[in-house]
Amino acid sequence: MCLRIRRAVFSSSGTLAPLMDAKDEPSFRGREVLYPGPFGEISAGGDKNYPLDYSHINIQGYALGAKGMPDGVEGNPDTAIFPSVNTETEYGWDIKVKMKIPVFTGALGSTEIARRNWEHFAIGAAISGITIVCGENVCGIDPQLELDSNGKITKSPDMDRRIETYKKFDEGYGEILVQMNVEDTRLGVAEYARKKHRLETIELKWGQGAKCIGGEIKVKSLERALELKRRGYLITPDPSIKTNQEAFKLGA
Repeated sequence: MCLRIRRAVFSSSGTLAPLMDAKDEPSFRGREVLYPGPFGEISAGGDKNYPLDYSHINIQGYALGAKGMPDGVEGNPDTAIFPSVNTETEYGWDIKVKMKIPVFTGALGSTEIARRNWEHFAIGAAISGITIVCGENVCGIDPQLELDSNGKITKSPDMDRRIETYKKFDEGYGEILVQMNVEDTRLGVAEYARKKHRLETIELKWGQGAKCIGGEIKVKSLERALELKRRGYLITPDPSIKTNQEAFKLGA
């Protein structure tokens, strides 16, 4: 295991500073990295950032009683311990989805890092009993995407891989849902996911203006840019314009 110990300085709190990063460890080994060293031989904390001002004052709360206890167990100092807490919940109206803990992943879509690490996210989410969101454009930028004469999806190996990976390890808690933007809607992603994989849930986005970050990907070749433009994507600068093609070839 590779551990990185670092000094932390906090302006708002002098306690519980993160001292460790565990890199490249599978999620199911999480118990092994709860502590950055042998239990009982380390301490965790952080330095205050001086000078102090009123914004650094910590208001300490308090808790009485207990919620989330198993049925039939009365909450008291002897029973209200962390392993006894029931974190299960559910969402949905007519169709309920149970979750072991109330957690969703972020939308993991067409970015290269999401594609490369999908198995880690999907398997971890499935065995943890949470919901994973397969983000936008997965079908649209799939190099092996196949469309019918109406421009609708007939085959998307990358989407198939993502859904099938999650379902292989699904234990009945959480689900995989597919996020869709404008281009996904036009390509028929919802119909494809429903018909081939029997998915029950989608997330609709109004457009890229609905998020506060970039919302774009980079392409490395003129051929790839032209292919995505033919699929209905907005490419900037327009790869079909001759001057832009020449500029790209010259390394602009």
